[in-house]
Order: sequence, then C-alpha cells, then structure tokens
Amino acid sequence: MKPIMIGTAALLSAATFGSYHLAQFQDVGAVDKEKLEKAYAHAYSPYAQRDYPTRPLFGETHLHTMASFDAGAFGARLTPRDAFRFGLGEEVVSSTGIPVRLSRPLDFVVVTDHSDNMGMFGDLLAGKPNVLADPQGKSWYDMLKGGKGAEAAIQIIKSFSSGGFPKALS
Repeated sequence: MKPIMIGTAALLSAATFGSYHLAQFQDVGAVDKEKLEKAYAHAYSPYAQRDYPTRPLFGETHLHTMASFDAGAFGARLTPRDAFRFGLGEEVVSSTGIPVRLSRPLDFVVVTDHSDNMGMFGDLLAGKPNVLADPQGKSWYDMLKGGKGAEAAIQIIKSFSSGGFPKALS
C-alpha cells in the first residue's frame, strides 16, 4: 500500500473572483474575450472545470482491534497487524472464525485503538496470572469464557469511565 497524503485546499474560481473584483472596485469598461482568456489562462485548481473525481480513494477511517479493551470485550479478535494485512487485500480469519478477503485492497486503513489499557484485553482473554489474581479481572474472565462477553464489555467500560477500573489491570 502506498502512503497517501491528504491535504486541505481552499478552492477559488479565478473568473468569479476576477469578475467580482472588477465589478466592485474598478470601472474597466468593456473587456474583450481575448484579454479574458489571457488573464485566466492558468487554472488555480486542478479540479476546475471537472465534474467528476479523478482518483477516488477507498478505505477505513476508524477501526478498533482487540488491542482496544472495549472492542476486544465486544468480540474483536483481530490484531492491528491483521487489520493492516486485511486492508492490503490479504486473507485473514475474521473475529467469527471465517476466512475473509476484500475484493480489492483498500487505499488506506487507520487503526484507531484506544491507548487506555491497550493490550489489557488480550491478557484478559488469555487468562494471564496477573489478571486472574485480581477479583474483578477473574470475574470478567469467567464472564468471557461463559459467553457473556457483551455484559463483561459493558462492565469494563462503566468501570473505566467511572474511574473504578482496577489498578492491577491497567
């Protein structure tokens, strides 16, 4: 995948500005077609006088992987590396266990995992000893293994947002 740089450009029609400028501030009399063509020979925008995109880009602008504790708790099992491989058009195994592949690679992928408690969910899912040693961690682990991942996710999110997230799991 080639990196794409996207910038913001303010587009202004030279003819419109020129006409406004001339009409508002000067009495120039009659202007002939040849003078106008010469004055506006250079386009200010590569998109002037085009009515279609010449290079539309397709991609993903907001993607969470299992590295985000909330997405992981809700069922995301792909890693950031998996997400980029998928965006490149490679086949990956989805969070539901099904092999998937795009019909064409994406032009860009933005993985937007949360930095708070990044990687905690992988440790929780794996049942790491430090997670299971915490009573809340053990409870969430048991919920995940018992098919109550959505309930665990809501508890995890509420715990974090209320400031009650166990320090041992951070």
